[in-house]
Amino acid sequence: MNKNIVEHFLKTAQAFPDRIAIIDKHGESITYSQMVTRVQEQANYLRDKGIGPGDRVLVFVPMCIDLYVFVLSLFYNGSVAVFVDEWVNRARLELCCQLADCKGFVADWKIKLLALSSGELRKIPIWLNLKKRNSDDANFPHEFMGNENPALITFTTGSTGIPKAANRTHGFLAAQVKALLPLINNGLEIDMPMLPIVLLLNLSLGKTSVIADYKSTKPRKFLPGKVLKQMETYKVESLTASPFFLLEMAEFAIENDWKLSSLRKIISGGGPIFPQDAAKVKKAFPSTDFTIVYGSTEAEPISHHSSEDLLAKNSQEKPMAGLPVGRPDHTVSIIVIPIEDGYIDTIKPLAFNMPGELVVSGPHVLENYWNNDEAVFEHKIKTKDGIWHRTGDAGYLTENGELFLLGRCQARVEVEGNVLYPFQVEFALRCFQVGLKGTLINRNNEPVLVIEKSSLSGSLNETELRNYLGIKHIRLIYVPDFPMDKRHHTKIDYSQLTRMS
Repeated sequence: MNKNIVEHFLKTAQAFPDRIAIIDKHGESITYSQMVTRVQEQANYLRDKGIGPGDRVLVFVPMCIDLYVFVLSLFYNGSVAVFVDEWVNRARLELCCQLADCKGFVADWKIKLLALSSGELRKIPIWLNLKKRNSDDANFPHEFMGNENPALITFTTGSTGIPKAANRTHGFLAAQVKALLPLINNGLEIDMPMLPIVLLLNLSLGKTSVIADYKSTKPRKFLPGKVLKQMETYKVESLTASPFFLLEMAEFAIENDWKLSSLRKIISGGGPIFPQDAAKVKKAFPSTDFTIVYGSTEAEPISHHSSEDLLAKNSQEKPMAGLPVGRPDHTVSIIVIPIEDGYIDTIKPLAFNMPGELVVSGPHVLENYWNNDEAVFEHKIKTKDGIWHRTGDAGYLTENGELFLLGRCQARVEVEGNVLYPFQVEFALRCFQVGLKGTLINRNNEPVLVIEKSSLSGSLNETELRNYLGIKHIRLIYVPDFPMDKRHHTKIDYSQLTRMS
């Protein structure tokens, strides 16, 4: 039986007791040794409240020191943290409650007040306090959990249907740490992780994590200057962020000639980075090593490459070839199979350069969903060699091992006798005109090109655009702005766009 994932944190704290573990957005900090004491006290409080091994606790708390103390205290007890995104509405929150069937619930007082009106939340028997600690007999040993035991339950965005509860076991988390280690364990000690899971990984590596001063639920109110000032104050050496926030900071830095001498490493995840975006980031932060990661809730990372590799691609020659996303990570196996709706029970690999659905397998690839046999049936392929995950993404592999992304399989559209993908068109439009944002959707059984007005720089020659894309008779429509995914604010919400266009 393997050790609880919290063991990584405890060993790190023993090695670096006086190192600062987290600095929050208000400047409050906590060392690793202080954090161990608080985790043990919180774990004792949870035990007294009746939360033990295997019990699931719904956690609805923004990124802060208290959040990570609480989550580690759950791991310490062998309990399961069920994460819900800040941006969820009441209907989604209640659906997540139904899926996870939690024994405990923790949130700040404002959320608890709103929760009183929710029948599903009121069904949760134990409501917990975030900062409540019990120091009596706090130094008891942590629980030992097996690879198969759940540690975290997180939810997919549900952009193509009902959100799925990803069952992240202790074995899965350990494998994910191992897979991401070469990317994030770069000898740099001070990191700003704008993706919550990365901060959890940092705590097993002995890094100092600076929590960015922003609200993920209000992307349009994001103040990049405030975050850049934080980075300057705390001499942040590495940054992990989704493309939206990364590009907002890059644009501000360029416009204001802001230099960050301490920043050495940038990792982007959660959405696509186009060559023009990569060029902007490199212009803003020229001394950094910029890595772009492709992955998903169920498998992170799948592939990655440097910004230099992306910029070296001559996309103008084949604008409809799709977006290059690097080479598959050495920890993952990837195969391209024919796109089929419904259940698949066999793997039939396609030849190089043949587009199809990407399926992946490996130690850090999620094997199942919590309490959702239908989702497992639909998204997993069980073979004698193991379990493969259907990503739902269309793409292809080249002879030299490069991976190209075309878009979501379900969003494919037939245009003039050819099958095209929205993402394929989005990339081509960026190549046609710098900054141009557009996509392809099926509207009332008619394929149409949708252009975001706010991205236009001057007039758009529609005939020239159609010729460039090789789609000569398609209709163009315009919308003010594209609706984006609520988690990373980077990918277009196609369902909402179809309704509004």
